[in-house]
Amino acid sequence: MISSDKKRETRNLTMFCPVCEAEYEPGITHCADDGAELVESLTPESGASDDSEARFIPLHTLSSPAEAEMVNDILQQNGIRSVVQSGASDAFSPLFSVMAPGAQVLVDERDFDRANELYSSFFGQDTSPLTGPAFEDESEEEPE
Repeated sequence: MISSDKKRETRNLTMFCPVCEAEYEPGITHCADDGAELVESLTPESGASDDSEARFIPLHTLSSPAEAEMVNDILQQNGIRSVVQSGASDAFSPLFSVMAPGAQVLVDERDFDRANELYSSFFGQDTSPLTGPAFEDESEEEPE
């Protein structure tokens, strides 16, 4: 049996549909559109999603596409929307991109701060953790 305090508390919470993400007034327990049981907050676990279009911006340029793919895998495993863009743009680029020099890891601008924090926790300020800087001008700068 639910206590009267708990019932009062439940009636005062704004609820959300985990399917369509509609917001409902306190006291409603099921979505009118799809019949789903409402939740107190939308989280990835409760079905919340962001289907809006991603706008990718550069996170880092790495020395090799293989390195960029490694970083991309780490980011994606942590829920960050990311892609790798390499310099090759011909029909063979998917096959030979691992051999091509340089690649950029792009992240959705909404995930940039989290991606940068995650990258730094794994690699510090190293822009190419396995092979060194992608370009000579990215090498360590002399202190002023």
